[in-house]
Amino acid sequence: MLEVPHLHITLTTDDSFSTFLPEDSRLLKELLRVGAQAVQEVLSDLHPGMQIGLVYTVHTFGRDLGYKPHVHLVITKGGLVDGKWVEIEGIPANRLSTKWRYLLCKRLREVCPSNTVLQQVIAKTFTDHHGFMVHTESFYPKGIEAARYIGRYLGHPPLATSHLTDYDGKTVIFWYKDTQTGEKIVVRCSALDFISSMVPHIPPKGLQMVRYAGLYARCVKRRWLEIANAALEAIRTQFPLFALDPLLKSVAPLKWRERIKASFGYDPLACPRCGRTMELAEIWEPKRGFVWMKRWLETQRMRKAAKDAMKEASLVKQSRRPKSLPKYQQLPLFWNTS
Repeated sequence: MLEVPHLHITLTTDDSFSTFLPEDSRLLKELLRVGAQAVQEVLSDLHPGMQIGLVYTVHTFGRDLGYKPHVHLVITKGGLVDGKWVEIEGIPANRLSTKWRYLLCKRLREVCPSNTVLQQVIAKTFTDHHGFMVHTESFYPKGIEAARYIGRYLGHPPLATSHLTDYDGKTVIFWYKDTQTGEKIVVRCSALDFISSMVPHIPPKGLQMVRYAGLYARCVKRRWLEIANAALEAIRTQFPLFALDPLLKSVAPLKWRERIKASFGYDPLACPRCGRTMELAEIWEPKRGFVWMKRWLETQRMRKAAKDAMKEASLVKQSRRPKSLPKYQQLPLFWNTS
């Protein structure tokens, strides 16, 4: 991510849509598409021709494990305009909320034209203006902080394990903090009810949960990063006395072990008993059996190394062999007896 300030935006939906979204997995894709479109169109109206970076995802769960789909977007606090970096103050929440409500209702009408009940709900929610809330207060001064937040926030389950307080085989007890009052609410339910509340939040098969657009789009990311780097370097050169640090830094991608350490605070390869570093020995699947074994891989490497060594020794032996002597042809002899 670019080493520039980022904004975190949350787009919520009306509760009346919660009964229709789980039935059709296409609607979650439309939420993602419309959320990014709404942000880009609002910024395009305010700053024509601006290219920003977006990373966005969809969540279906609230703190109480209810089905409350909403879209999270992390965008750069500025963008490229004619090859120059222009910083923005933010996005007007009222304007974005209106655009989000209009585009979402319009798109749902186009996707589900035969669903009369949904059409009635769309008409009612569009006129009532309820449920389409927009939160734009979150701010990250540096890109690395935004990247850490995305990695930690987008990967967490509907309920953190720290919120599970008790389970006796039949009853589950967990707690959450109410967003409006800030009070801690303890919930006690049966194991089956707890599972039934978690199952709707399993993403549909094939749904890409995290998407990238604008400067962060994978197909054009390298080209845009070079342009953004030049634009940010021009700002630094123009104002050398100011402590401007919105310079582009190519952050090397972390390995999965380092990502787990940064996000969850523990080493996944550390043995819980002795603390030494563990090594992957084999991978076994119920249907296919052993799909990877370290000892098999080492055996194959040893065999290949031995084969290459024998081949090299054969070539050296042939190069040292003396050249064959020239062949002489015996000439016929004729005796003169006269």
